[in-house]
Amino acid sequence: MKVFISWSGEVSRKVAEAIREWLPTVLQTVKPYFTPSDIEKGTRWSSDIAKELDDSKAGIFCVTRENLFSQWLMFEAGAISKQVDQSLVCPILVGLDNSDIKGPLTQFQTTLFEKADFKKLVLDINKANAENQLESTVLDTVFEKFWPELEEKINGILDIEGSIDSKGADLRPDRELIEEILDLSRALAIQKSGGFKPHKEFNNLISEFLVSFNLVFDIDWDHTKMCIEDSRYLIDSEATFLSPGVDDEENNWANRARLLTSYRNLIEYIKTHKIDIQTQY
Repeated sequence: MKVFISWSGEVSRKVAEAIREWLPTVLQTVKPYFTPSDIEKGTRWSSDIAKELDDSKAGIFCVTRENLFSQWLMFEAGAISKQVDQSLVCPILVGLDNSDIKGPLTQFQTTLFEKADFKKLVLDINKANAENQLESTVLDTVFEKFWPELEEKINGILDIEGSIDSKGADLRPDRELIEEILDLSRALAIQKSGGFKPHKEFNNLISEFLVSFNLVFDIDWDHTKMCIEDSRYLIDSEATFLSPGVDDEENNWANRARLLTSYRNLIEYIKTHKIDIQTQY
């Protein structure tokens, strides 16, 4: 049984590597997949990493303070959730609590990095490995034997690298900051234009479109460029970005689907309410 292990950032990488080495000592028939470098995550995603996502029956996502809003984690979690039951998409919170989690990861059952919670995760993976399940008594014995080794190793990583997470770390998502800036900008524009006040729904649609645009063409630009250059995502030369002509616009490119949806919703609202953008703004 293959288990995909996702990471983003130096602390997360070291935690992921420790779990990759440890997991087969407890569940011997489990084969973890771990990408050892950011370069491979970026330039080779569409080949071997995509294949591993498709073949894996569970996904472990090493979430730390430094990668709490990582696009890679969100992207890979969304991709693997299409292949497996959501209970087998497992964000592991390292140095975090459930109250720190917002956004897409909240739809999954998180695992705190502490003994009881981590054991539940191992039990779930063992249960999903139907053809090679360990008996519960055997698994209990093995887990108790090897847990201290993993706990010591990851605690050591946090002791050494923990300062990386705490320096300048901001748990507030970019979306909230961008929306606040947009709201302030609109307020100033309204004051200068004589007091026009658009509907709140219209404001929200504009915010969602701009945030999605920023994700695709700024934060996630390397992946966007890769997808545009890969013919599998646009089908043929007749396709365009706004009309890609694919059955599943989210497949391997979740942010593109979000941007297209926000764009279409905004255009539909403008047409339905006959809003004259040039006059109003």
